[in-house]
Amino acid sequence: MQFKDSTALITGASEGIGRATALRLSAMGCHVIAAARSVPRLESLREEIAAGGNGSCEILPLDLMRPADALRILEELCQRTAVDVGIVNAGMGQYGPFAASPWEDVEPLLRLNIDGALLTVRALLPGMRKRRRGSIVMISSTLGKRAVPYNAAYCASKYALHGFSDALRLELRPENIHVGVVCPARTDTAFFNRMTYSVPQGESRRVPTSSPDRVADAVIRCIRRRRREVVVSPEGALFAFVGSHFPRLTDILLYHSVPRPTEE
Repeated sequence: MQFKDSTALITGASEGIGRATALRLSAMGCHVIAAARSVPRLESLREEIAAGGNGSCEILPLDLMRPADALRILEELCQRTAVDVGIVNAGMGQYGPFAASPWEDVEPLLRLNIDGALLTVRALLPGMRKRRRGSIVMISSTLGKRAVPYNAAYCASKYALHGFSDALRLELRPENIHVGVVCPARTDTAFFNRMTYSVPQGESRRVPTSSPDRVADAVIRCIRRRRREVVVSPEGALFAFVGSHFPRLTDILLYHSVPRPTEE
C-alpha cells in the first residue's frame, strides 16, 4: 500500500501508540484523521503534524464511551471522506481480581475496548466495501494471546478482538479488505496511569517495555505487508509462544511470579 495521499482514521490518537502512529503516517504523506476525547491533545498533534510539512491532520473529537453518538459521528465522517486505513487503537485497562472488581470498574472497559472497537469498524466498512479496498488494524495486546491473572476483563476484551478479526478477515476477503492485529507487550505510555485499579496493585514487576514508536512501526509493517498478525517484541512473541504451546507450565510460572494484590 502507498501511504502518500491516502487517508487514515486513528482512534485514541491523542497520545501513546495512536499519536506515534499518526506522526509516522503523516511523515509518509498520509492525511490523518485523529480521533480522541481530548481536544487540546488532538490540537497539539495537529500542530506537530503541520510543522512536519508532509501529511495533514484533521481532528475528530470522539467519545467511544457514548456509542450511539460515536457511531453517528463516524458514519457521517465515512460518508463524506474515503478512509483507506482504520487503526482501532482506543482502549483502557483495569486491574484487580475479578471477584473483587466492582462492575462499575469492569463495564466501561468492555464498552470501550469491545463495543468501541466494533462500532468503529462498522462505520468504516460500507465505504471500504464500496471501493473494494482498505486496511483495518486492531491494536490488541500479547495479553490477547495469553492471559495473566488480575487482568481478566482486559484480557477478555483483547481476546475478543482476535476472534472478531479472524472472522471479519474471512468475510471481507472477497472484497480485498485487509484485517490485521498488532499485539504490543507493555508499552511506555500513559496507559497505566489512566487505567482503573480496583484494588491496590502492591508490588510492581519489571516487565520489558516497548516504545510507542516501535509499535507504530509494527502497525506500518502490518498494513504494508497485509499481515494477519504482528507481535511487536521478541519478548512478547516468546511469551505468546510459550503460553500457547506449554499452557500448564505457563500457568505455574504466572501463578508464582505475578504478585498477588491485596483485596480491600
